[in-house]
Amino acid sequence: MNFTEFKNADDEKISVRFREFVENDSDAIVNLIHEEYGDKYQNKNFYDRDFIIQSHKEGKIIFFVAELEDGKIISCLNMQRNFPRDNYANMGTGIVSKAYRKFHLFQPLIKFVMEEIYKRREVSAICAYLVMYHEITEKLVDRLGLIPCGLVPQKVLVSNSQNSYAKGKNLKYTSVFAVTKVLQNDSGKIYLPVEHKSFAEKIYSALKVHREIISYKINLKGESKIFVEDFPEQKYSAIYVDDSGADLSEKIFEIESAHKDDLQTFNIFLNISDEKAVAAYEVLRGLGYFFAGFKPLGGNFEVMILHNPKKVPIHFEELKATDHYLPLKNYVKKCYDNR
Repeated sequence: MNFTEFKNADDEKISVRFREFVENDSDAIVNLIHEEYGDKYQNKNFYDRDFIIQSHKEGKIIFFVAELEDGKIISCLNMQRNFPRDNYANMGTGIVSKAYRKFHLFQPLIKFVMEEIYKRREVSAICAYLVMYHEITEKLVDRLGLIPCGLVPQKVLVSNSQNSYAKGKNLKYTSVFAVTKVLQNDSGKIYLPVEHKSFAEKIYSALKVHREIISYKINLKGESKIFVEDFPEQKYSAIYVDDSGADLSEKIFEIESAHKDDLQTFNIFLNISDEKAVAAYEVLRGLGYFFAGFKPLGGNFEVMILHNPKKVPIHFEELKATDHYLPLKNYVKKCYDNR
């Protein structure tokens, strides 16, 4: 790929090309992560150059880079796959070296990566988890067609993190889940409580995806199918409810009981392609969970996000949101206030 010229406000110029990662880039990727996060990046595997190389070979995590004419790597962004749990291409680990942040090259890098993903036609959708301690990434992806669909609250301890931004009152970071379709044009039937039907219609309309929303309640029966990911360093658990059974309340209570720390928080990712989802939602609301949005177009089934903050308050006034993201933030805040 040819080099493109970028310039900053002082009219300084650099020539950059975007390309896919090669093995020799692994040290540069690790150096960028160290520059931005020190030793506190949440995925410790990314400090291991061999892990980066092997994940790339397997197609699980594919990095893309911005390279100067002298070969220096000044920015990176990756595409992660979590198949078979979902069929997203998840963009993450987006970093621009501090010395080059005024050259406005990150949005073109994101666009390049998205175009590469579209060309490959391997995933149902492209998604990103956007931090809410600044608006920069929201503004960048806003122009590239990603739709904000849900908040993923309180995943990462602020005390475990290092970045270039000021810390506020929130003890844990919240992110926004945003998505755009690649292959999937039909979400099929989804089962939602009436109170969130209008919100869902707006989301799916923005995604230009056909959906049928059903709001009647079918009682829970059988055994639940649940998968749990624990992140002890972050005092956080992700609970995937793939099938809601009559034992749902008991199972969630059992999972929560294994975590006693005052900073522990939980997100539930509820399968709403399951006809029992409305009844499951009512059970989870009774356990202290509140609606936080959707993860649509993941390939296997549609997902609702629910959060239980336990003893950890969310200071919504400190969550940064552009005009495009503000309605989602306000909607989730209302659900939080009414939990």
